[in-house]
Amino acid sequence: MPRLGLAAVAWIILFLFAPVVGEQIKLPGVDKAVWIGSDLIAFAFLVLRRDLAATLFGSRLLLLSWPLLAIASALWSLTPGLSAYHGLQLLATIVAGITLRTTMGLSRLVRIVFLGLLLGQTLSAVLTVAAPSLTRGTDGNWAGIYSHKNVLGSLASLQLLCAACLFLQGWNRLLTLGGFCLALVLLVATHSATALVAAAAGLMPLVAIFAWRQGKHVTGFCLGIAIALAGIGILVIAARGADISASLLSDLGKDTTLTGRTILWQFGLEQFWREPLIGIGYKAYWESPLTTAAYLHFVTKQKLWFFHNNFIDAAVAFGIVGVVLFTAALLDTARRVIAHFARSSGYMEAWPILFISQLFVLVCFECPLLVNHGLHQLLLAALLPVVRSPNAGEDRPGHRRLTI
Repeated sequence: MPRLGLAAVAWIILFLFAPVVGEQIKLPGVDKAVWIGSDLIAFAFLVLRRDLAATLFGSRLLLLSWPLLAIASALWSLTPGLSAYHGLQLLATIVAGITLRTTMGLSRLVRIVFLGLLLGQTLSAVLTVAAPSLTRGTDGNWAGIYSHKNVLGSLASLQLLCAACLFLQGWNRLLTLGGFCLALVLLVATHSATALVAAAAGLMPLVAIFAWRQGKHVTGFCLGIAIALAGIGILVIAARGADISASLLSDLGKDTTLTGRTILWQFGLEQFWREPLIGIGYKAYWESPLTTAAYLHFVTKQKLWFFHNNFIDAAVAFGIVGVVLFTAALLDTARRVIAHFARSSGYMEAWPILFISQLFVLVCFECPLLVNHGLHQLLLAALLPVVRSPNAGEDRPGHRRLTI
């Protein structure tokens, strides 16, 4: 903690309590209070560092187009006030992410996320043992201090990436190894198939990066094995693809509707085709009485507020314009973090690549982005360097942060 600095404490608290609804730990409204604090930090940063405004906004134009489009959608939204309000909150979340990266740097950012999630997951494990009725669903899946097993699962999969990179970087290996094992246990206990697949997708690039760093001989050997396994996989899928698909879904605890997700997607796509160009406004589908949201809730028997697919969320809220901007921002961020890694190929610089790889799975089956308050949204904004600075928030001593 002394090396992280006192300012890191506020960010650790954010990652500890922001995903917590509060009922389980008898602190109702704790998540709202933490996010209000995050919004205030973002606002204060913009006021105090007005000299950086052009650089801050210029470095992430595509990402900032999301909240700007959300705010602008109030002009045609079915719920104009709500769209503008949540659009401003989305803007604050993204600016908070930029603030985190600018003031802390990448190395401290990963340690902050690790420590915040470690505290939350330790509380989840303790509470599950002490009061299992509060932390387990009727089917036995663990949710910990969070509202749903998918929340614990997605955070556990994120923790695996942080712990693995920190361990390989050599930072407090006993602690990071313990954090990795705890996250793995919690991930399995949630039975969240999406989180399991996302964790695998996030760790796969790390395996390739680790082999590459060992030298060309190890890299060539691993590449040969990968090609051989890929060839075998293609032959097996061609011969028994349907059976494998059904078996895989069964092993992951999913049915052919992906636990009702395909039903949600059908509702979302039907709404998209009603207003395909610019949509019906940010968050408007779920709040307006003029949409089919009430019928969707009746069919699914769940009070949902997203489609379990960020592309459909963007399509319904902003039409094809939103889908294009959403996809472009993701691809541009992926390109830039890979370019940054190519210039400084340490394990810390690899972490954004792992995060993006994991995120590509989550956006297809959950709702990590386009949410006015969300840790994945904040971290996406924090992936890229912002300014050249020899002092504030350096990623490593003696290295200047680069603008991409």
